Amino acid sequence: MRIVSLILGAFLGAAQAVPPEVAWEETIQPMLLEYCFDCHGDGVKKGELDLDRFSDIPSMQADREVWKRIRLNLEQHLMPPPDEYQPAAEERQAWIDWIDAAVFPVDPDHPDPGRVTLRRLNRIEYQNTLRDLLGIDLRVVELLPPDDSGYGFDTIGDVLTLSPAHLDKYLDAARLAVGKAVHLGPMPFPKQKRLGRKLGGDGRADGNGKFLHTNGVVSTEFSGLTSGRYRLEVKAGGTRGPSGAPTMRVEVDGQSLGEITATASMENPEVLVMDLAVEGSDRAKIALHFINDSWDEKAEPEARDTNLRLESVALVGPLDGPRLPKPASHRRIFGEGDLRGDQDEEVRRIFRDFARRAFRRPVEAEEIDRYLGLFHALRSEEMAADEAVAMGLETMLVSPSFLYREEPQPEPDEPGSVHEIGEHALASRLSYFLWSTMPDERLMMLADEGKLREQWTQEVERMVASDRISALVSNFGGQWLQLRDLAASRPSPRFFRDFDLALRGDMRRETEHFLGYLLREDRPVTELLNASYSFLNERLAHHYGIAGVEGPEFRLVDLEGTPRRGLLGQGSFHLLTSLPTRTSPVMRGKYVLENLLDTPPPPPPPNVPQLDPPQGGGKEHLSLREQMEKHRQDPNCSACHALMDPIGFGLENFDADGTWRTEDHGKPLDVSGELVGGRAFTGAGELREILVREHREELLRSVASKILTYALGRGTDWYDKPALDRILAETEATGGGFRAMIHAVTRSVPFQKRRGDG
Repeated sequence: MRIVSLILGAFLGAAQAVPPEVAWEETIQPMLLEYCFDCHGDGVKKGELDLDRFSDIPSMQADREVWKRIRLNLEQHLMPPPDEYQPAAEERQAWIDWIDAAVFPVDPDHPDPGRVTLRRLNRIEYQNTLRDLLGIDLRVVELLPPDDSGYGFDTIGDVLTLSPAHLDKYLDAARLAVGKAVHLGPMPFPKQKRLGRKLGGDGRADGNGKFLHTNGVVSTEFSGLTSGRYRLEVKAGGTRGPSGAPTMRVEVDGQSLGEITATASMENPEVLVMDLAVEGSDRAKIALHFINDSWDEKAEPEARDTNLRLESVALVGPLDGPRLPKPASHRRIFGEGDLRGDQDEEVRRIFRDFARRAFRRPVEAEEIDRYLGLFHALRSEEMAADEAVAMGLETMLVSPSFLYREEPQPEPDEPGSVHEIGEHALASRLSYFLWSTMPDERLMMLADEGKLREQWTQEVERMVASDRISALVSNFGGQWLQLRDLAASRPSPRFFRDFDLALRGDMRRETEHFLGYLLREDRPVTELLNASYSFLNERLAHHYGIAGVEGPEFRLVDLEGTPRRGLLGQGSFHLLTSLPTRTSPVMRGKYVLENLLDTPPPPPPPNVPQLDPPQGGGKEHLSLREQMEKHRQDPNCSACHALMDPIGFGLENFDADGTWRTEDHGKPLDVSGELVGGRAFTGAGELREILVREHREELLRSVASKILTYALGRGTDWYDKPALDRILAETEATGGGFRAMIHAVTRSVPFQKRRGDG
């Protein structure tokens, strides 16, 4: 019997009692000699791994990144290689447990909250913050350089750098935003209205209006008027008679305002204009009296009769009156009154109130003095007061206090110390996590009063119940589940002729509605994989072959009796994990391992050839599965593909465009598989059940780790194990719901505290 097997029983029986140093000498080192040193010891460094240099536990702790890879390879059965002698399952688990205890020791009673790099607002957060700070809708994402991602998210402090190009673009965006929010100078008069009316009163109507052949009156009434000056426009023409051209007396509400004469002919009428005043009423009755009708049969024919024809009457205005009020976004900053150049205290108030909201914290008098100094410098150059204030606001919007999420340390001289973050910083953490924007006034008020932690549960519940929680679904879900990449996924028109490109948007909305429902209704996290419902509209339901769904609106649809359950039955997953011409079991398996179980496989070796697309049922052509099984015969590929391929094979009933199929190019599909560890299954249904039943903890831990990474702006590490254990325990204690997990994450030590910058 091999030496490790001889001592394993003793080690397992007393694992908790044996100090790690003793276990290293008696058990772990012999394991390394037995299984690893042929390739990674005694001077051999295959894959650049040299185990000779690890003589004791401190040397291992000094290079934890290497031991993370060793642990992962053991857990995933990648090492020892499949063609080498394998340790028993108990041996392998004992080895992993020892690594956890010796190389990655944690103290559950004194957890390490970790350290977060000072975080810049990413593009979405910057745009949303401008929206809520200024009260305007403004799209500036396209103006800013793209954000880098780390650990799958664009909220990671270590990759959110600030370059000179960023500063230039942020200044452009600040000018654009302030320019839209603030109105410099006086406001215009109300927009003029043109009110036209049909004509009433005396006279005979013809095709073009009223024809007054004798002294008479035409009147009309206008409503919806404000006090002020208006322009009366009368379109008229006529014929000259003994009394000259036709003349009208204009009356407003019975008061005569003067006369106008129509000198144009009936065939080519002209617009006659008169200014008039309307006061104290929203209605005005205007009357036009034809006052000089005449006839002389002895005169020349062209001067024998004075007649009048009116075609239209209109009122345009007001031409003056009270100016329009400043826009709400302007009043939000300046207040209701006009700013005078000598109002230092008012300018200071404007800067102080704006800075408090922009910097998401109280501001010191010295900070405001700097902006007031800028204001005075600009005023000395004859700049208007409101314009000088606007430039001060623009300067605030490129300040580090605005661009970065500040988390001051109470003990800066004691690096490595652990402390709760201040309540204003905590309000920002919570708001940018759940809403991707600045704290609202309620959060700020509670932080000002030092009562945010007292009302923590109520505030998290309020924010999750708000419509703004859609930001978490679209930004966290869009990156975790890669929904942002759907726009670039396109099944080949040659192979999928019936695929409507609008389905890509439908598929993304299906998954977003699904995630939002899990969160709002606190559904179990496991329903991510086995939910018997989804959200469909008519087009997507038709694509899936589901009847009874009509109209463009998305609605909750029962999927009982269909093969579609959970995320793995949704078109977004199928499109993202397929190539344009075919499915990809490797991509599907990798997606499940990486995004849902948080056990990403190692990267592939270089120069791996692409598989040929399946060609049909001819004997000379191998199916996709046959090609992949042949590919797995390569020892360099077999271990990783043993992790990914079975998962992908189990999902082969879903084609690359998300439709259901039972054969591929005329060949029946083989959807059987066997997971590492020997668990066999057939089809997506059995695979789902195995994942939910036997890998429940990995699923919940993975989701919690992804949420924590997104919320903190850093990747989770070995020292986060106590926090993740606590998050899972709190989630399970309240039913395993998605909403409960969000609460547990925000209560966790890493979210509430931080380690110093040592």
